[in-house]
Amino acid sequence: MRAIYAILAVVGIALIAISVFSEKSSMSGWYSFDEGKRIAEKEGKKMFVFIGTDTCKVCKSFKAFFSSNSTAMEFIKSNFVPVYVDALKEKPPVTVTFVPVFCVGMPENLSCFSTNTPQDLMRNLMQLQ
Repeated sequence: MRAIYAILAVVGIALIAISVFSEKSSMSGWYSFDEGKRIAEKEGKKMFVFIGTDTCKVCKSFKAFFSSNSTAMEFIKSNFVPVYVDALKEKPPVTVTFVPVFCVGMPENLSCFSTNTPQDLMRNLMQLQ
């Protein structure tokens, strides 16, 4: 009986560690490129495409910004279709030599740029809306 409790304790600790230390690969509230493309075409709305990776330090800071800043996400969702593309797991819609890259436009006509701070990104998006 003790062995069963010990195994359950180890499994429980492992599950807690996995949930605490693993990074979510998909971002909540963001669409895949294909989903975003369908929505953008249906609604006639521009896409905002964030191309990054789970290993990029700057990408992680943008992910943290988006998940913690509801005002920024409300602005993005009201003006664009938010799309996240992990450049290591799927083929980006544009040629990418570094990350993060941000693109705005309709699926077949994306204009891309790069920035290192969320503040600069939001300024750019306000001008592009």
